Amino acid sequence: MKKKARVLFVSQEVCPYLNDSPIGLISRKLPQGIQERGKEIRTFMPKYGCINERRNQLHEVILAIPITN
Repeated sequence: MKKKARVLFVSQEVCPYLNDSPIGLISRKLPQGIQERGKEIRTFMPKYGCINERRNQLHEVILAIPITN
């Protein structure tokens, strides 16, 4: 059985969680199109204080990325 390709999409804003903007609209439509083509996709964006987690059914993910010189 062939595995689905997995895609991680990272954006600074995604519509409808923040006001509509060109980046927010693209960040919503592009992952939908990728998923419709059979790919497994996850979208990440910063958790700004104005976003209501309960209303939007969001899951918080905390990543610890080590920074080295």
